[in-house]
Amino acid sequence: MHETPGGGAGYVVRPIPRERQPVLDRLVGASRRFQIHALVELDVTRPQARIVDAEPRVSWTGFIVATMARAVALHPEVNARRAGNRILLFDRVDIGATVERHWEGRTVLDILEIRDADRKSCAEISDLLHRTKYGPGQPHRATGVTAPLLRLPGPLRRTAIRMAATRPGVAATFGPAVGVTSIGMFSRGWGWAIPLAPLTVIATVGGIVERPAVHEGRVVARPLLPLTLTFDHAVVDGAPAARFVETLRDLVETAAVFDDPPEQPS
Repeated sequence: MHETPGGGAGYVVRPIPRERQPVLDRLVGASRRFQIHALVELDVTRPQARIVDAEPRVSWTGFIVATMARAVALHPEVNARRAGNRILLFDRVDIGATVERHWEGRTVLDILEIRDADRKSCAEISDLLHRTKYGPGQPHRATGVTAPLLRLPGPLRRTAIRMAATRPGVAATFGPAVGVTSIGMFSRGWGWAIPLAPLTVIATVGGIVERPAVHEGRVVARPLLPLTLTFDHAVVDGAPAARFVETLRDLVETAAVFDDPPEQPS
């Protein structure tokens, strides 16, 4: 990476890494959205025991992604994206998961697109996440209309992307509408959510902590997992968002994904 000395002022100047540009574009796009945030704590006593005993290995993020996908399949109205004055509804449940990995001496953020996530087991998704984190990384080659847009200068590129996103055929190429990001390994308790376009639903996974909770009429210490769920209000209203959250709560707390084999494509 080329560095420019700061003229003896005690600093150097580095260019923004090229792989960081899409993140900046997504942040700019998200600043134009109307976001709903739901902060929930989930009792993970049952899934904690299932994950410990799981064979092959299951990670917490893999469990959450698989469970999130099952919830999305039950609430297809959240698996959508705004395209101008129209709503684009996806007919398959794909989930985007952020993965931090080391590459060429630097730590970079990669995006793993998990296709048909509702048809994959926790172990399969955990393995995909592990291979992305420690493997060579996924090539994210832009195709179609997106490729020439990414070669434009920043302000012009973002304007062009915003205009192109009003076309359903282009908006459909912008990746999944649902994403999961985990900061549990860096934080104990609540995390924070950074809305990114073009995601309609984002689940930010915090760190598990033991807190007092009422269980069977007694106050006991229970492992609680904090989730921040962010919805694009232009696509999802409050009531559907609340129903989705309650479905996700039930699926997580019962560890239902371990007992419900993934549906196979017909």
